[in-house]
Amino acid sequence: MELPDITMTPTPLFELFHGTTKSWILITAVELKVFNLTTENKTAPEIAASLKTHETNTTLFLNALCSIQLLKKENGAYRNTELSDTFLVQGKDCYLGEFLMLSDQWNFQTREQMADVIKNGPAPQGDNLDMGTMFAPHIKSMRNHSRSGVSQLMAKEISKLPEFAGMKKMLELGGAHGMDSIAVTQKSASLKAIVFDNPAVIKMTREIIAEYGMEKRVTVMDGDYATDPIGSGYDLIYAKATLNFLKDDFQPLFAKIYHALNPGGVFISVHDGLTDEGTKPADMVISWLPTGLTSRDLSLDRDAIPDTMLQAGFKTVKVKPIPFSMGESMDMCIGRK
Repeated sequence: MELPDITMTPTPLFELFHGTTKSWILITAVELKVFNLTTENKTAPEIAASLKTHETNTTLFLNALCSIQLLKKENGAYRNTELSDTFLVQGKDCYLGEFLMLSDQWNFQTREQMADVIKNGPAPQGDNLDMGTMFAPHIKSMRNHSRSGVSQLMAKEISKLPEFAGMKKMLELGGAHGMDSIAVTQKSASLKAIVFDNPAVIKMTREIIAEYGMEKRVTVMDGDYATDPIGSGYDLIYAKATLNFLKDDFQPLFAKIYHALNPGGVFISVHDGLTDEGTKPADMVISWLPTGLTSRDLSLDRDAIPDTMLQAGFKTVKVKPIPFSMGESMDMCIGRK
């Protein structure tokens, strides 16, 4: 009997297999607050003493953190890498530990959980939980993620618009922490912004706006932008990663947005846009999977929003992929009235 003639390697399968362990290493290190201890060189016994953990296993764990480039080790001492020192030290402006732990809550905690919902479907849903109430406790961790490069990127992209210099009034739908509005208004001395979100969220939004001394430039409006009036006279209406909840019926909202814009105004939606019959980009497909399997599929087909923009009357629509830290890219869809 001859051995099989293999023309490819199974390496990708084992890379996938080890992915879960890597994510657990990261989340466990965040829970233990390891990176607060390793802003300076520390040995494994010193770290274990501070954490009150098993010394031998702590050493193995620290070595694993080195293997995924979150720590570096020299002469038996461990220290943060630039990546972990920037984003994983509690108290820093761009601390992402709480945001990562929040994101982890949406993941399956065991393989059996995933298998169960695939076999049996999602559990019956009770009364719909108010989204503002759900996210309000996490606004500051979401703010940290946004100011870790996302808001700066969006402000840079929006400021490239040929209409930007003449814009006076902006509305951000579902703006939560308001960081994108703050970043965009900082690019223009003449632009003022309104952040529209749930009443449970807006109190925190005001606090964040005040932290940046932007109270005269960025204000808030509370309500449900899907059903409540949103005002008028806007040069720019902007929504990022919030329209998914209305995916089954965009048309009423888009008509309202169209009428709220000044002639020549711009509507921008930044969102996931799935292609290849819902199979790409891979990171987006995977990130939406737990929510889709357990409650509702909120992923968007790439053509859904631009097509509805055109139906609402926007004369031109442009789609531009934007790289994001959480995945391969999102679509920046620009509709002009």
